[in-house]
Amino acid sequence: MTEKLRIILVDDDPEIAWGVGRCLTRAGCSVMTCGDGAEAIELLKSRQFDVLISDIQMPRLNGLELIEWVAKYRPDVRIMAMTAFGCPSIQQLVLKRGAIMYLEKPFDPQVLIDLFRPDQWRNSFYGSVNHIDLFDYVQLVFVTNRKLVLRISSCNDEDGLIFINDGTACHAVCGDLVGEEAFYRCLSFQGGVFSTMPWCAPEQETIDQKGEFLLMEAARIKDEHPRDDDRELGDETGIKLEWDIIPESTIPNKDGKEWI
Repeated sequence: MTEKLRIILVDDDPEIAWGVGRCLTRAGCSVMTCGDGAEAIELLKSRQFDVLISDIQMPRLNGLELIEWVAKYRPDVRIMAMTAFGCPSIQQLVLKRGAIMYLEKPFDPQVLIDLFRPDQWRNSFYGSVNHIDLFDYVQLVFVTNRKLVLRISSCNDEDGLIFINDGTACHAVCGDLVGEEAFYRCLSFQGGVFSTMPWCAPEQETIDQKGEFLLMEAARIKDEHPRDDDRELGDETGIKLEWDIIPESTIPNKDGKEWI
């Protein structure tokens, strides 16, 4: 029998905690819920968990403080952050403090269910790498034929998304730009933070060039038109590697207990 993934879900909104928790238990995870960071730390001291999913803005002990505590005292627990008040600076903070995934509310719980697939969770690696060039990482993803979405934020608070499938980008968006223009804009950023998100098909495919062509053109544009307006972010530059999960069923109630 496959061991269930143990998740601690922290949110001061009981409806969100119960709803997301119920979806995850139906997907086969063992879930416990609590309403703030202080309560979560007490549970983490007394029980073993594989994953922490935490809101950011909470009473008593907020999500940033909780993430920092878990990264220091429970480094084997993988951390996901979620917030209804997302912005690039918050994203950079949570990723730098140890989170491997960042979600903005509202989000489809299916995103989490897809992440926590039993066929990959136990056999996958996770971690973080600082000071890696975005261009190099995109090239690596192309070569390995990964299927994911890259979320990128520059030092100047520009945001972009690149949808990567089967060795190339099929869609990109950056501000008002879409397609190849958006792809080249993202790869021209001189500093910032980027992270991987689970694959979801874009509403439209705006790029039909091969990955090799896109990378060569991006390199040419970057060499011919260097951008001096982006400053280096220093050690806030980072990438979070992708990961996945496991099954069986226990439904959490709103008081943080488990229903058998």
